[in-house]
Amino acid sequence: MENQNAQNVQTTQAAASAANSQQTAGNTQGAVTVSAESIAAALIPALDARQERAERSVIKSFAEQNGVSVEEITRLVTDYKAKQATAIPPDVQQRIDERMRTADNRLISAEVRAVGTELNIIDIDAAFALMDKSGVKVGDDGSVTGVKEALEALATARPWLVKQAAPSPSGTGSTGNFPRGNGGENADFASRLAAARATGNNTLAAAIISEAAAKGIYLR
Repeated sequence: MENQNAQNVQTTQAAASAANSQQTAGNTQGAVTVSAESIAAALIPALDARQERAERSVIKSFAEQNGVSVEEITRLVTDYKAKQATAIPPDVQQRIDERMRTADNRLISAEVRAVGTELNIIDIDAAFALMDKSGVKVGDDGSVTGVKEALEALATARPWLVKQAAPSPSGTGSTGNFPRGNGGENADFASRLAAARATGNNTLAAAIISEAAAKGIYLR
């Protein structure tokens, strides 16, 4: 009888062990099939709640230490978070600024070309490179101001950039008035060459020398 009871106990223990093994395997299999999304969905609300409690605790402590209301500190924190959420990332802001500068330079360059032509500037590119742009502004509507003043100051400081009026023919008598030679054209080429060299534009300088040489004017 005792042997029978012992055998029954062993049988019961074996069955329980087998059931536990199956349950463990089932639990393990269930854990493997749980998706990351479901885990996140279960954990994030708890994590958010913990973070909110921690923030409230820190805000309350800060308010007590500095003699301000919890509501005021909470409002400031909320406003700051809203600004951070809408802030443009630094790398994106840098690209925006670069494009704005490029667009502004194009508008300024077009204005320099228009005003420079009116002022008889010989080399517009040289004038654009040499002029003081600190007073030149581009408005929100795309209008450009300060270019004329900058070019006039440049023309005063570097008169060779401005095409000079041709001198009046001189000399009268039995032979009549003498026509002007190519001195004016020589001066034009010399001025353009000087402007190109002043800006370090060696390619333009070489082109000017070649153009003058084709007309029989040799520059150095």
